[in-house]
Amino acid sequence: MKNKISQINRLATMLGMGAFTGSISIAAISGLFKIENAFTLAVLFMAGPGAIATALFFDGTMKERILSALFAGIIATLIVMLAAGIGTKAISFLNLDILKIAGGISVLIIGLIIMGVKIPDKIPLVIIVVGIIISTIWRFLI
Repeated sequence: MKNKISQINRLATMLGMGAFTGSISIAAISGLFKIENAFTLAVLFMAGPGAIATALFFDGTMKERILSALFAGIIATLIVMLAAGIGTKAISFLNLDILKIAGGISVLIIGLIIMGVKIPDKIPLVIIVVGIIISTIWRFLI
């Protein structure tokens, strides 16, 4: 039973990854959540290739794999719905221009870390947190 819950958690996280990265909220703000875009949104934000591969390699019987995938899909759908609704309200408190700059610097630093430059691993996280703080302050002051 513990293994099945672990599989459901892993698959739900992969299926709902767009909610955790903020891309759902940005898509909702930009007006992409429309009926005519439903299939595209489902493929982009819900059923990535990694999630499908994870579901294929679950342990257990066919029935257990189907139930695990079903529950993970329901959980991921709820996560995406919450991100589309609540995430747009949360983003309204931030200055997105400053946050884009902080995110770009973090991605650049992650690239340097991957290339082998000796930079502490926590620096990208610190930059994102500082960017969120500055963008919140900037939004309320200006």
